[in-house]
Amino acid sequence: METVCYIEIIKDGQDFVARAHMPDGTIKEYRHQVFEDVLTEMVVELQEELSE
Repeated sequence: METVCYIEIIKDGQDFVARAHMPDGTIKEYRHQVFEDVLTEMVVELQEELSE
């Protein structure tokens, strides 16, 4: 089993913020006022990146 990334989700005022901490040390941040939208954006981008 291998860790792909760690995900942190916080609320910043009106926005939900999802941060994906990648194994290479980079952090990808996604921000949206709708919780489901921030999750969808993050999952779609991570799926594209990780399937390469």
